[in-house]
Amino acid sequence: MEENSTPRYIKIATDIASKIANNIYKEGTVLKGRTVLASFYNVSPETVRKAINILEKHKIVELKRGVGIIVRSILHAREFEISNQKETIASLKYNQIEDLFKKKAQIDLEIENKLKDFYESIRYQSKEKLNLAEINIPTNSWIIGKSIQETNFYNYTEATIVAINKKDGNIINSPGPNYIFEQDDRLIFNCKDDKTFDRVTYYLVYSNN
Repeated sequence: MEENSTPRYIKIATDIASKIANNIYKEGTVLKGRTVLASFYNVSPETVRKAINILEKHKIVELKRGVGIIVRSILHAREFEISNQKETIASLKYNQIEDLFKKKAQIDLEIENKLKDFYESIRYQSKEKLNLAEINIPTNSWIIGKSIQETNFYNYTEATIVAINKKDGNIINSPGPNYIFEQDDRLIFNCKDDKTFDRVTYYLVYSNN
């Protein structure tokens, strides 16, 4: 739970529970009245009332008319403190995961824009009509660790590799014959005909050795 999003009365309840859990307020102690607590925490008596209700609900304190707010259980205060810590950690992890998803979405958008720019530049520079396709190199493909020249990629597939989209989002344009294929590479190639993609798909998993 983020600091700024936590209601004031919950912060006050947590603070009082922490003092009870750490034996600052001992069991049987009569706490100051709501008005005094409201002045101490610089909040309204209503806010203090909500905080005390939470503590009373968790059996940490007991409100006795004519007596006041009595500390009832250090054990329950410690359980309350641990529960809050777990919620805070869970909320923090959730926020971290949410931030990672946002960063991933941003990176995906940047990659998409780069690919669009690349496609446009290729179409602009080429006099021939291009029919571009993309495919990920499958895990454990036999071409991983081999160069474009070693695999005779074009000879078997009739597909011209025009770029390689790396795992980190970088794009290698017009890779030379000495480029070494890596796992998670995404090949961008020009199809000679409507069977080219099938030939590439088959070739990536078929070893000619």
